[in-house]
Amino acid sequence: MSINPGKIRVWLEVHKMPPRILFIIMGVISTIWFLVRVIPKPSRASYPCMRVAAPMMSGLVIYLLSIGGVTLAFRKAKASLLNRNYLLSAFLVVGMTLLMVLSITSGIHLLKAADTDYSGPEDGANQPIGIPTGIKPGRVVWAWDPQATNEKCLNTFESKDYYFKPENTNSEVVSKMFRASLLELTGESSVKTSWDALFRNLNNKKYQKNSSYKKGEKIFIKINQGTSRWLLTDEDKENGYYLPETFEPTPLRQAACYGTCETAPWFVLEILRELVNECGIAQEDISVGDPMTDIYGHNFDVWFAEFPEVKYLDKFATHHNRTLTKPTEKDYLIYSNKVQKDPLYDVIVEADYLINVANLKPHIAAGISLTAKNHFGSQGRPTAGHLHNYLITPRGAAGSNGGYHKYRVRVDMMGSKYLGRNTVLYVVDGLFGGGSIETRVPVRYFMPPFNNDWCNSLFLSLDQVALESVCFDFLRTEWNGINAHDPMNNRAERNPNIRGVDDYLHQAADSKNWPSGIVYDPDGSGTPIPSLGVHEHWNNPIDKQYSANLGTGKGIELVSIPDTLVKTVKGKKK
Repeated sequence: MSINPGKIRVWLEVHKMPPRILFIIMGVISTIWFLVRVIPKPSRASYPCMRVAAPMMSGLVIYLLSIGGVTLAFRKAKASLLNRNYLLSAFLVVGMTLLMVLSITSGIHLLKAADTDYSGPEDGANQPIGIPTGIKPGRVVWAWDPQATNEKCLNTFESKDYYFKPENTNSEVVSKMFRASLLELTGESSVKTSWDALFRNLNNKKYQKNSSYKKGEKIFIKINQGTSRWLLTDEDKENGYYLPETFEPTPLRQAACYGTCETAPWFVLEILRELVNECGIAQEDISVGDPMTDIYGHNFDVWFAEFPEVKYLDKFATHHNRTLTKPTEKDYLIYSNKVQKDPLYDVIVEADYLINVANLKPHIAAGISLTAKNHFGSQGRPTAGHLHNYLITPRGAAGSNGGYHKYRVRVDMMGSKYLGRNTVLYVVDGLFGGGSIETRVPVRYFMPPFNNDWCNSLFLSLDQVALESVCFDFLRTEWNGINAHDPMNNRAERNPNIRGVDDYLHQAADSKNWPSGIVYDPDGSGTPIPSLGVHEHWNNPIDKQYSANLGTGKGIELVSIPDTLVKTVKGKKK
């Protein structure tokens, strides 16, 4: 049986072990573990668990050397004092004090460094947690087509050649990607029967009834459009919600933020075409938006041209054919740490079905920003600043809330009957992968198969935990501190690898991972949420196989289009 210093450390943290004792215990365990594992096979020093143990081991060595120095200095000071050499005695006392401070602070600092420098998930590869869900339980579909985007797109404020412009995306390829992914996700032979299967799947979960969509039921498509709140001026909004040609820089309004990786028109357009044109759903029963803010003009124009009766949401105004949203008077989201409650928006509470469309990108405070983080714009306060206290990096203090078994607000959002548990389909738009910070422009990705091109990807699932786990594996591989997207900001370059980024996924998958004293019940129903899906990490970044692909367990099944990207053991595919 193997020993995992990271898991031992979590147990000690949960049981309130004093920091200094924790440091010494972990230093001893890590030293023994490191030597036992690495001496027989030196190449193991690069393993993730060894990279966790190394800073704790070196911290103990520094601590012991420092303590030895303090002891020697104390003896010398005592001898000098007896010999009436007061100057030397004073010097040694000051030096002894400095060594004591060094021994304690460096040890604790190195212990904390294991939070911020940790480069691999503690649960390792192919160890599924939780219960797979969906029509094909645990299935995540990844479509990749390098013809989907314009390889020459500049995507800079100076060029105004933004990624969302029509010339930078091949809408026909995007349509084929989405349709093929939908069929793989459901196992159906047509788009119409696939959507029917999606509606039935959700109604089975909600009401234990095998019922499909009924005329008049409301569908809300939640997009990601957060930067419009502070990039667009009142004049910009009056002129159609377009990004300005010029602007006066402020701490928020920077050129690097224009063309942020957020919802672009194309996948949402394909969803509208399928729902309206193929499933016969009335336009007026569909709403699209990010209810906390505005819809950019470059999105609205594309959607409105084909579907003028769809409700396009706006937090602040009704001009330019927008529908005003408002927060509910009642608090519908009851956070399970019992600290606060939040209203939602009327469009969310009234919706019979949600479609969650997020983007593939890192996040400076959360590590990753996907479908769960997308709902920070669904709560009804003016901002979501109060929710950042429960992310791994609140208020810019790198990794200060890292680790495991801590309250994570995203679990409540995933478990809410109005949000995660009312979602008929989860979509992650990876045509253009996000930059090192969530409010920055997309960048080219280096990992295979992207190879310094745009990501050209789409991810679909009915299992939110599985989907976010897969996207996290992509992001932690790409943003590993080695690939140099932005050499001037190395902390952000490795941001998804801060220890505890996947803590919320562990907890959403299995209540055994909940913090002491926390029972997730975001609806205040008195009934804790069940497992929301399955969490797992792939075997390696090249093969990208999960336990269901390998036939070794009931975990995630990553299905790729083309199927040569991820291979499933013959005869094991569900």
